Amino acid sequence: MPEGKALVLFWTKNGNTEKVARRIHETLEKAGMEVSIDRIHKDLEVEYLDYNLIFLGAPVYENLSPKVVLNFLHRNRRRKGVELIASAPETPGVAAVPFCTYGGGHTGYNEAVPMLRHIGQYFEHEGIRVVDHIAVVGFFPEAEESYNTEGRFGDIRKRPDEHDLTEVGGRIRGILRRLHRVLPLGNLKL
Repeated sequence: MPEGKALVLFWTKNGNTEKVARRIHETLEKAGMEVSIDRIHKDLEVEYLDYNLIFLGAPVYENLSPKVVLNFLHRNRRRKGVELIASAPETPGVAAVPFCTYGGGHTGYNEAVPMLRHIGQYFEHEGIRVVDHIAVVGFFPEAEESYNTEGRFGDIRKRPDEHDLTEVGGRIRGILRRLHRVLPLGNLKL
């Protein structure tokens, strides 16, 4: 079983989700974990069980992940050696955290929830416990200007900003503090 290994997977169209993914990666490295980071693409293959902690994120599109992420999740669940069995017994030593960026102009945080839960189900079907969800507000350039300036979060044209990314770092440190006693995360610098 691995110890102290983390994986950050992401897909981004406009750079927002990549900013968040890179802050997660940086925070995990500073805490002393061995971290891999990969952008999701059509040929990516990943064995989740090679890691103790997996972060997977993308921008929200119509309350779900973009097609490239949905295709990856579907394809990766069918990788060699994966057996989906009744009751999805928990796999010890590994946990996951879905994350996303979203505009929230219509209904706020609730626009992110379906995607975060959907990604989480892919992990939970393999017995990988989902221990948290992270949603970060981000500029949505494809939307009308008013969506980015008059929605529930006000003007989000420069988000995620440094304040948002600092909060992400704090959330990651909090997750590590909670999990270091129940997962083999190595000697963390918290």
